[in-house]
Amino acid sequence: MFFLAFIPILGLLAVWSYFNLDQQVFSLLCQKPVNWDGNFWLKAFTYLGKAWLLIWLLLIWFLATGRQRLVLIAFLALIIVFLTVTSLKVGVKRPRPYEVVKANSRVEEQPNLTGRLSFPSGDTATVFAVATVIIFFVSWPWACILLAACTGIALLRVTAMAHYPSDVLAGAAIGSLSGWLAVQINRRWLPLESPRLKLSRSMAILGIIIIPLSIWLFEKLDDLLIFLGVYGLLVGCILLAAKTGKYRKKAIAKLADSERFDRGLNWLRKRRTLVLKIAFPIIIAENIISGEKPRELGFSDFSVIAVLGLILVFAGALIRFWARGYFERGRLFTSGPYAMVRHPLYLGSMLVVTGILLQLNNRLFNWAVIIPLVIVFYGAAIIYEERSLEKKFGKQWLLYKAKRPAIVPSPRTWLLQRQPRKWSWKVYLSTSERMVTPILLSLPLLVELMENFVFEGMIGIK
Repeated sequence: MFFLAFIPILGLLAVWSYFNLDQQVFSLLCQKPVNWDGNFWLKAFTYLGKAWLLIWLLLIWFLATGRQRLVLIAFLALIIVFLTVTSLKVGVKRPRPYEVVKANSRVEEQPNLTGRLSFPSGDTATVFAVATVIIFFVSWPWACILLAACTGIALLRVTAMAHYPSDVLAGAAIGSLSGWLAVQINRRWLPLESPRLKLSRSMAILGIIIIPLSIWLFEKLDDLLIFLGVYGLLVGCILLAAKTGKYRKKAIAKLADSERFDRGLNWLRKRRTLVLKIAFPIIIAENIISGEKPRELGFSDFSVIAVLGLILVFAGALIRFWARGYFERGRLFTSGPYAMVRHPLYLGSMLVVTGILLQLNNRLFNWAVIIPLVIVFYGAAIIYEERSLEKKFGKQWLLYKAKRPAIVPSPRTWLLQRQPRKWSWKVYLSTSERMVTPILLSLPLLVELMENFVFEGMIGIK
């Protein structure tokens, strides 16, 4: 039912955009063009709208898993897209925006505006068709990621002046409808998992070989380099990891049974705070040397992202404050925030770290230093504590663990049940959190003071 409502909405938006939005966006992009063609990763990302790449990835997936149903349904959806998009392109004959720009710049020549047609967007229709098919086989978080990726490809096609907004909206509607129709055809009239429609491994291998060769012969060399350098390498790494997975699991299981493993985890757990106390001054010093000032939090001149960082820091500190009021040694914590997640203290710490990173500035260096440290040290702390709790509380811990996520609250645990224990000031004040809370709450202010004193006062960067 969702898709039956979603598709006509996209179609109506495409019609509205054709009469009201297309020319405004076209004029804006002519005045302020978005030149992202030089960005290797964005260009590689847009290749997901190419039918040949999606077919190649689907064949790789079939070869790795042996499951053909999703692959055949996706192929059927692509056939429907091809027939629909080709018919509409030939019938409408709408030139692409960049062809119009070229024609306007060479008035003395007779422009050819029928070479590459714009309506509807074939790349958008293709990626939405395959994503729609996959959504029927995956859980909702993956569905959200797929739809976000499809939307990103559609927006990039507009900013590259390859299509108008109505082109990509129509393409999204056509792709979603094609994917939905392919799934319904499989369910009601043509079971694609029947033995008569079998996709053999030899056919898949042949297709996997032919597609790169076709790119080499008929497309640009850049296309082949991006294809091999990004998707070929990525798929190779995934297949290698899957191939060695069972051996890796055995080695990890053997290591996990040893006391040495526990000692290593505990060593990392005890140093999780220390490593961040060392890492943050390092990245701040690097930012000062590079002249990258933090985002503003002042009343007269503030950054929305800095305010978001401030909110995350306050939220993290308050979650830790809330959790410590239920902290009682010798018992399994299941009240308050522990009724939502198993490790609310670590959730609070991660929110604080994210908030400070947002305020410092969205520099790749900052995130590349801090995030791996958080994953390694806090991940080790979570594993160590859960192993210790399982040894101590046994079945009680396993039942609690089965109902509560580790860090990220799920919709099932957002509504808390009444708990027998109440939050206690006495318990909170008996822990070290009484000193940690004011320090965490003051961190955004300290970053703002550093920005005013160092960057504006000493260096003179406004």
